[in-house]
Amino acid sequence: MTEVVKRSSKSAGDAGEYYVAYMLSRLGISAALTTSGSSAVDIIATVDGSKSISIQVKGSWARSQPRQWIVGKHKPTVSPDFFYVFCNMSDDIVNKTTPEVFIVPSEAVGAHATWHHSLPLFKISKANEEEYIDRWDYITAALNQSKEPSLDLR
Repeated sequence: MTEVVKRSSKSAGDAGEYYVAYMLSRLGISAALTTSGSSAVDIIATVDGSKSISIQVKGSWARSQPRQWIVGKHKPTVSPDFFYVFCNMSDDIVNKTTPEVFIVPSEAVGAHATWHHSLPLFKISKANEEEYIDRWDYITAALNQSKEPSLDLR
């Protein structure tokens, strides 16, 4: 087997985006990746086209404690239809473990991000990882909510 080469943070981001799109597809959700580096949204997801959500993926090769990610250059965007997915992957090609994935509603990121060297930083500690790890149900629930408010025509 060839020597393992150190991978860049950009390749971690790309790998994270493709992994999240793969997982969404497994759930029956259509995932459209946006053009690399073009916006704060990496994936637009929908089930039937009637409702869509936006996803920002942050990929990393590390599995450090506490888990932390810079979430942009400005105050994080907050919307019930916007999610952050933090994806930690092993950089050892021989290691066949699946990525560690945290699905976090943007409201939580906006409320708990701290400022580190003028950039917003979001941390997930061991104590609160269960709230976010593999919580694909946050995304499916958001997509299953009706886009239009129901009208009471009594």
